[in-house]
Amino acid sequence: MGGFEVALESYDDLIAMDDVIYQDHLGYGMRTVTVRQRSPEMFAWLELLDTNVWVVIVLMTIVAIINMTSALIIIILERTAMIGVLKSLGSPNGVIRRIFLIDAAYILGIGILLGDLLGVGLCFLQRWTGLATLNMDVYYVHAVPVMIDPLPIVALNAGVLLVCLAALVLPSMLVTRIPPVRAIRFA
Repeated sequence: MGGFEVALESYDDLIAMDDVIYQDHLGYGMRTVTVRQRSPEMFAWLELLDTNVWVVIVLMTIVAIINMTSALIIIILERTAMIGVLKSLGSPNGVIRRIFLIDAAYILGIGILLGDLLGVGLCFLQRWTGLATLNMDVYYVHAVPVMIDPLPIVALNAGVLLVCLAALVLPSMLVTRIPPVRAIRFA
């Protein structure tokens, strides 16, 4: 019983190449076996990891929304006198809300930037040093592989920023409930 192995550059070509080899290059009684057919448990594990990534991203976004909502409410309550002065000078609620949303975006931006520096820095450290090692018998690699692609990082950052700011629109309406007379009186 013999065989040969075909190495592909892209996993996306697997099914097409399997069909081409089976139909055009194999004789009667021969068959092809793809890496996915040979090791289905490994690919099921990899798909589970992809699911885990989405769960972690959603949970982290929820935590960010909760933290930013409480931070925005604290900022609004600390600036009650400023809100009263702005309202008494004729500033509309929308302009005041926009001020607080811009402040929240600034805070989010700094947090995202610091998180990126830490996360990408750790990824580069792993890539260069192989600091986190794996059992070669179980995982088939000696160190945790790291691929750094800037497009998903930028897309994730933009998505989190937009989702968090959209979630902060509702708490920013607290500004409209502050009467200017009371706010100025306690300043």
